[in-house]
Parts: sequence; structure tokens; C-alpha cells
Amino acid sequence: MDAQKVMVCSLAMRLSSFVNLAMLILVSASVALGVTAFSSSVAHASSFEAANNNVNEGSVISAEKQNQSVNFKRDEKINVAVAANFAKPLKSIAEQFTELTGIEVAVTVSSSGTLYAQIQHGASFDVFLSADRARPQALVDNNVVHHGNLVDYAKGKLAFVYAGELSSEASHETSGERNCEQIARSSTGDTTAQINVQLTDCLSKQLVQLMENPQNKVAIANPKLAPYGDAAQQTLQNLSLWQQFLPHRVMGKNVLQTLQFYTTGSVKGAFVAYSSALDLPADLSSNLPSNFNSVVNTKSADTFTVIVPVPETLYKPIIQSLVINSKTVATLSPNLFEPLPIKNAAAPVDEPIHNDNVEPTRAFHLSDANGVSSPSLFVQYLMSQGVQHSLTEWGYESTIASGVGN
Repeated sequence: MDAQKVMVCSLAMRLSSFVNLAMLILVSASVALGVTAFSSSVAHASSFEAANNNVNEGSVISAEKQNQSVNFKRDEKINVAVAANFAKPLKSIAEQFTELTGIEVAVTVSSSGTLYAQIQHGASFDVFLSADRARPQALVDNNVVHHGNLVDYAKGKLAFVYAGELSSEASHETSGERNCEQIARSSTGDTTAQINVQLTDCLSKQLVQLMENPQNKVAIANPKLAPYGDAAQQTLQNLSLWQQFLPHRVMGKNVLQTLQFYTTGSVKGAFVAYSSALDLPADLSSNLPSNFNSVVNTKSADTFTVIVPVPETLYKPIIQSLVINSKTVATLSPNLFEPLPIKNAAAPVDEPIHNDNVEPTRAFHLSDANGVSSPSLFVQYLMSQGVQHSLTEWGYESTIASGVGN
């Protein structure tokens, strides 16, 4: 009996050990499984995190590309053809435009007629700035460009320049008689109409005096090619001096060459763009060749330039127009170079305006010009109020101020 009890106890102890061992094995297995699951979860989490990072990096790259597409700086160049009279203002305007936008402007200068003919034969100018309205209008009428691409950008003025003598100037002052330039600058309170009458009389007398000497020459630009030459011909015809003028005529291809004839001493006087005349030095003696005095029939080396603004009653208005050389309509409105309301702007304003009565605005950003071609953008800049108001400094009138334009 005691032996049986011993065997039972032994079996019970073995069974207990077996159960404990089994439980230990199960716990160990459970722990092992838990770690594996956790590690796998970490691996999955790492994979997800890596994938998520890839997505985030892709999103960042995509966002950066989007921002670059919005704020990109165009690596472009446009070709602009300009009539000779407007070459100097355009150079300054083009430089400002390039500095502001990064778009390079290549400029070709010639007479309006020559540039018009080149475009008719397929010249790849992006913008053509003529010295008249007729040629850009003809490009529209001939279906070379879209009718919406025609813009009046400036109003020009004609001037007559001639070489005077300081001695004759002194005699004018002694006699109390004013020369044509002094009449033009008169501050006596005369009306524009009265000044125009005085200027017309003075200009006519000066031309007659110049043409009394058969050796004296007077230059004009070719009326068939240059609008300022056409205006000069109109002036001489309205003064009834055209036939008398012909033996004295020297003809330039454009107004710049016409002005060059004068500055080099080849002619005694010249009809040029008023804007070009403003660049002439007051004292010609240091710029002219030694034979100038014999050419202009002066006895003194002390010569000076007289600039006579030709009364606008003597010639048709010189409205200078441009065209964007495309059969697709240009984007000219709204003008992105005018101050933009913040609510319509793509970028934040630098300094917020706190005046509730004034809508806050900010300046131009290239990101605003998405979808606007570079030629359209250039024309927008030329037609912006700031540039238009600056035209008076170059001897032109703004088409906005003169009520001209599309």
C-alpha cells in the first residue's frame, strides 16, 4: 500500500513537472511569437514609414516643381523691330523690362517702311513698333496679324533743326525779335493757337532764308519709308515751299540718318523727330568737322542748334502704333504691370496697408504672368502707366494722355 502511494506521488510529481514544462514551452512560444509579430510590425511600420517618406518626398518634389512652374524665370528672348525715331526710348524700356522679367529683348532698328516690308516677307519679329499707324493697320488688313494685336503706343512730334550763329542770336536780342525756338518756349501767356501762328510764320521765314543760298541743303527722311519724312513733306507743302525746297533736298532712309546728315555738317537744317532733336548738343562747334562753316554759310565758328517744334497744324498727327506679330490674339488685358489688388495676387504683399478705405496692392511678380506670352508681356509693360507717363521725357506724348489708342 505504501509502495502504491509512493508510485502515485511519483507519477503526480512527474505529471506536474510535465505540465510545468509544457506551460513553459507554451509561454516561451507565446513570447517568441509576440516578439516576432512586434518585430514584423516594426518592419511593416518601417516599410510604411519609408514608403510614406517616399510619398512625402515625392509630394515635396511635386510641390517644388509646381512652385517652380508658378515662380519660374523665363529663359526667353523676344525680337522687337522698332522705327528709328523710337530706338533710344525703346533701348531704355527694354532694359527695364529685362531687369524686371528676365526676358531678353533683341532690337532691330530701321525705317517703318523697311521693317513693314520685312514682316510681309516673313521676318520673325515678335513685336513691330512703327512710327505711324498705317503700316501696322495694313498688316491687320492683310491678315498677317490678328486685329486684336494692334496698339497705339505713342504720339510723335516733328521738329526742324538748323544751325544758328551766336552773332545772329545777339542781334535778335538787341532788336527784341525772337527766334523760332524762343517763340516755342514763350511764357507770355499766348494761347496754343497764337503760338502756332507765330511759329508757322517764323519757320516759313527761316526756311526761305536758308534756301536763298543755292549751296544750303536741308534734309528730310524718305516720305515713302518714314512717317516723319511724310510729315515733313506735308509741312513744306502746307507752307507752299515744297517746289522751292526740292533743289535743296537731301533724303535720309530714316530720321536717324537724316539727323546724322545735320550733325556731321552735310546739311544746314533737317526735319527730324522732336525726340531725336532733344539729344543734340546746344553747341555744335565742338562736334562738327572743319568744313561745316562753309557748308552752312556761317562766318563764325560759334554755332548753335535751334530746335523748332513744327506746329501740329501743318501735318497730320503722328500716331505711332505697334503690332504683335501673330495671328493669335495677344493677352493685353488686364495689364499685369499696374498695381495688383492683393485678393487677386498670387504672392503676399510685403507691407500690408492698414487704411480700410484703400484696397491694398502690390507690384508685378512674374508668377502672375502664367499663360501670357513674352511679346504680350512686353507690350503690357510698354503700355503701363509708369512707362507711358515717362514718354514726355523722350519728346513724345502718351497715347493715354492724348486720348489716342485702342
